Formats: sequence, structure tokens, C-alpha cells
Amino acid sequence: MKEAIGRVLRIDAKQCVVDLDGKTLAVPLAGKLFKKKSRSKRPVAVGDLVRISVDPDEETRIEEVLPRKNRLARASAGEGKREQVLVANIDQCLLVSSLRLPPFRPRLVDRILTGCEREGIPTILLLNKLDLEQRGEGSPAKAPFENAASIQAFYEALGYPCLALSALTGEGIEALRSLLQNKVSVITGLSGVGKSSLLNAVEPGLALLTSKISDKHREGRHTTTSSSLIPLSFGGHVVDTPGIRNFAHFRLDPRELVELFPEFHRERQGCAFENCSHSHEPKCGIKDALNEGRIAPSRYASFLELLKEAK
Repeated sequence: MKEAIGRVLRIDAKQCVVDLDGKTLAVPLAGKLFKKKSRSKRPVAVGDLVRISVDPDEETRIEEVLPRKNRLARASAGEGKREQVLVANIDQCLLVSSLRLPPFRPRLVDRILTGCEREGIPTILLLNKLDLEQRGEGSPAKAPFENAASIQAFYEALGYPCLALSALTGEGIEALRSLLQNKVSVITGLSGVGKSSLLNAVEPGLALLTSKISDKHREGRHTTTSSSLIPLSFGGHVVDTPGIRNFAHFRLDPRELVELFPEFHRERQGCAFENCSHSHEPKCGIKDALNEGRIAPSRYASFLELLKEAK
């Protein structure tokens, strides 16, 4: 029996589509992978490197999932008792938000940013639908995020690069192509922000499905129903994920949370209590920084929301 290492491109029921030395194969998982107890909802994720047994007398199958260098994961929707790994072994996360239709949602952005911080995944914020802002269509984001420039200035000051662009007009698409080149990237964000439209603009031959924004809820409909690792003609791979409406951490220790907000690091030195939760205690360096304008109210609100969910 021979063994080979492949990368998971897509997951279909109990089999995976795997890239094996440039060839695409549909390979089932060995039954033992489902029997093994794990905190994850599934034993394998898109982007995983897997060990495959290749035997002409027996069925080719995935025998082992190799250790991951990182993963973007959340608590599984509805139950929260298992971990849902959205993608594994990536070089960067491209977090897409639309400026209008649907409007910019800082709470969701902050949630996904903390998920990337937890795994040490570099993150770039893509601000799509710049054309709507330029034409004055749709509702702008709430203050202090009134336009692309204000959002970009705010998050770049925190250390997160931003790119304003438009899948419709093509503005910023060449810059996006450069960001994707020769890297394994995941593109994620709320439904309707234009993730698939951006990928179609970058690589026109993909022809990924897109849909219009709901007139009633001003939100997008799910068009990407499962994650898939897509090879790019100019080098690299990108994972297109289903739209995220919520992002909850799996088994997040409250003491860990403060580490996921970069601007909180230096301010916590001013806390009088070593076990300060930064929510109600007196003499809290982070609350002092909030009152003095060194920490933004929107980021502190995101912190408190996540703190309530942490266990």
C-alpha cells in the first residue's frame, strides 16, 4: 500500500474532493475518523492536509488529518457545543464588508477579527460596494463609521490593513489580485457583501453564483452554500465561504479575550487587580483608556458582548 499527502478542496457528505499532486480526486474518509472523539463538528475541514492510502486492491481513502498550522473556527450554529472549522492552513483572511446594502457592521467585523487574532491569522479588511457610496445610494454606516475613509483610518490605526473597492466598477480589483497571488486565503463576511462578486471580478472564469440584496431585510441571501478551496490562475488558492450572520467563539476563556484586542494590551497595565475583567472593577486601565478616548466605544462594546459569551 502506498501513501500520499493531499489537500482538501471541498467536502461532500462522507467524501472529500482532494488535490493530489495536481490531480483532483473524490476520496472517502476512513470510518475511524468519525469514531474518534473530537471537539470539532467534522473530522476534516477545507484546507486540511490529509494522508491518503492508495492501494490498487482496496478503496483509496483518507486515513489521517495532519496537524494544522491554524484554523478559522467558530462555535457551531444553533448548539454551540461543538467547534465548526470553516477553513484550515491559510496564509491570510480577507474579511469583506460592504459600505452600504448591507451597511457596515462593526460588531461582526470585530468578532471575526478576534477569531483571526486567536489563531494568529493576518487579516485584511475589504470594504466593498464603493460605487454605492460614491453615488450616495443606500444607508451609510452609523457614526463614527460614516464612509470608507473613516472605516479605513480607524482599523488601520489598530493594525488591520484595509482596501476600499468595487466589484461592479473594478476599482481596487488589481490590488485585490495582488493580495491573493501565491497565497492561500479565506474570504469571509456577512451574506450579501459581495464575496463571490469580488472573486468573479478577480478571476472571471469562476462564474460563482451571486444574488441580489433582500428588499425587506436589506441583507444578502446565501449563494455560496459550502466552503471550497479554489485554485487561481495567477497563483495561489482562495476559500469562498458561506455568508456569516453570526460568529461565536468556541470555548473562549474570559482571560484570553483581552489578548484578542490589540489596542487593549498596553492599557491593561493600568488595572489595579490582576484578575480584572475590565467590565465593572474600579481602577481599570482599559476603562480609563475608554474614558480618555484611547479605546473606541465600538470596540469596547464588542469586547463586552464577547465577554458575556465567554466561558
